[in-house]
Amino acid sequence: MKRLSVSITLLICFVAAAMAANGKAGKDVKWDFTNGVLTISGTGPMKDFSKDRPWYHPNVEKLVVEEGVTSIGDNLCNGCKNLIEISFPSTLKSIGNSAFQSCNKLTYVSLPSSLVSIGNSAFQSCKNLSDVHIPYGVEEIGNKAFNNCTGLIEVDLPISMKRIGNEAFAKCSNITTARLAQGLESVGDKAFDECRILANLSGLPDFINTETYLIYGLNRAAVKNFWDKKEEMAAKFGNASGTQVSNKSEYAKVEPSDVDKDIPFTGKDNNKTFALIIANENYGKFANVPYAINDGDAFARYCHRTLGIPEKNILMYKDASYGSMREAFGDLRLINEFAGEEMKVIVYYAGHGAPDDATLDPYLIPVDAGRISSSVCIPLASIYQELGSMNLTSAVVFLDACFSGGTREDKMVLADARAIARVPKKQGLSGKVAVLSATSDEQTALPYYEKGHGMFTYYLLKRLQETKGDVSLADLKEYITKEVSLNSSIVNHKKQTPTFTVSNGASSVWDSWKLAE
Repeated sequence: MKRLSVSITLLICFVAAAMAANGKAGKDVKWDFTNGVLTISGTGPMKDFSKDRPWYHPNVEKLVVEEGVTSIGDNLCNGCKNLIEISFPSTLKSIGNSAFQSCNKLTYVSLPSSLVSIGNSAFQSCKNLSDVHIPYGVEEIGNKAFNNCTGLIEVDLPISMKRIGNEAFAKCSNITTARLAQGLESVGDKAFDECRILANLSGLPDFINTETYLIYGLNRAAVKNFWDKKEEMAAKFGNASGTQVSNKSEYAKVEPSDVDKDIPFTGKDNNKTFALIIANENYGKFANVPYAINDGDAFARYCHRTLGIPEKNILMYKDASYGSMREAFGDLRLINEFAGEEMKVIVYYAGHGAPDDATLDPYLIPVDAGRISSSVCIPLASIYQELGSMNLTSAVVFLDACFSGGTREDKMVLADARAIARVPKKQGLSGKVAVLSATSDEQTALPYYEKGHGMFTYYLLKRLQETKGDVSLADLKEYITKEVSLNSSIVNHKKQTPTFTVSNGASSVWDSWKLAE
């Protein structure tokens, strides 16, 4: 009986040790494993591990890496077949070799914007991994980092990316689209080997062409299509347009307002300016945005008739999907390669915006998004970074959207507002960029039903109409801010205060900028 009692006691101790344990994971880092949750806390880098880790790794279901930790050690969760969730800190700089290799239940990973490098085989053979957001700031992806991740469909690399390792995405047999970074310095051998259906490529660096494609395991036809498109763009000097989707919204049929009826024709030839217009009105899983397409159409007419921008220089996207929105900014960068520093850019967006639940980073929401996620939405920071890195005379951004947010589940919250209420994180600007946005902080961008436009867009168009486009950005900012603030309180009985942000590179000159010169 005593021997049985001792055995039971030892068994209980063993189970308890398996269910809860802790220890050192670096000089100033420790680990704790309790009830399936592995928590890494402390400050500084984590140490590397062998495959024999001190926790009972088959039971790890969730990994929480707390703020202050700067690296993920080698083999941290290698072979944790039940791992389904990872929470990374904003302090993380690197992910070690084989850190999450063969974590087959992992389906989604959102990496922090602080991350710089992803180690060799970091996510190799995570076969159900379908969504990976690689943020701006990441410079290097190691050898076989995502090798054999057969659940991946798209690869979207930020413009900060410099190096892709050997076989980094090899055997990802379901990838159809890859958006690379034109600033890439090197791509490893067979980086995309056996990606047999990878047909859509963008952002290829010069060293990947129809003679070198085999080195990287790419489809020759896909590479050829990219370079054919680039040559066509060079020949046409920016003659591009987005796919226009039929207007389905119940707000589509409105009586033309005063700003729609009398659009000044100035006869100007503003051929160095390019306008990118995205008007998202008809959302599949969120409430529609009243009059967004009417806004986009009207602004496009003012761009051509009043500002003198040639039609071929106006890139118009209606009800844009995630892929279309990414392509839009890719086309803009492609044009800039040929237009050079004399090029001016106007970006106009009408549609939903929302912040990430965890980070509060603001996103623009494509019409095909089913949730607020970096994998299916466009980070505002990436757009600002893209514009700031271009060789431009100026870039002016108009946002008839708000980023105060709401819950993903409650569609009715969006019924009458251009938002999907938290305060979104401020986004920095670089280069020569100025942004005029419809709202501030927790406010919503509201419609002006009587006019058939967004309140912000109506007064933007109104000032262009009154001045025949001969208006400085300083005047436009002052007028829109005053009129939207006043009339929103009168018409919608809610506060709406437009905000203005400018990069350091344009801080001394923006007030004299004109949309038409």
